[in-house]
Order: sequence, then structure tokens, then C-alpha cells
Amino acid sequence: MANLAAGFKGKLGAGAVKALKTDKSKNMDAANVYAVMNILSFLWTVPVVLVEELPTLSYEWEKAVANVGAQELITNIALSAFFFYVYNE
Repeated sequence: MANLAAGFKGKLGAGAVKALKTDKSKNMDAANVYAVMNILSFLWTVPVVLVEELPTLSYEWEKAVANVGAQELITNIALSAFFFYVYNE
């Protein structure tokens, strides 16, 4: 399933970015291309994760909250996403 998802992300993302890059008024420099690819990846990945992981999602979330607490868990998730994006930018 992961390979199929990666294939779709690549195909859909490449098509969207190519369409935007041909129009010079869209300002698709490297940073914007990266942002568009991240948005498309997110939009494709969330439904796939929900379908595949939904049965165990609440159990795993509760287990993680019991280990570190809800506030720390949410903070770590947000910081991880932010630093990943900034590092790749």
C-alpha cells in the first residue's frame, strides 16, 4: 500500500507542479514547489493513514498520552513537523 501511495503522490504532484511552473506569473521557485509538494503529500497521505490505521489510532494515542502527557505529545508533533519543513526548506 505504501508503494502505491508513493506512486500516486509522485504522479499527482509532478503534474500539479508542472502545470504551475509553466505559468510564470505563479512564482513557482524552489521553495514554492517544495511547499506545494508537501501540501499534496499531506492531502494524499491523511486519508490513506486514516483508512489503514484508524482501528488502532485511539489505542496508540492513549498509550502515547499515558507515557508523556497530551500537551507534550502535541507540542512534539508540531515541533517535529515545523523543524522537518524548515530543515528541508
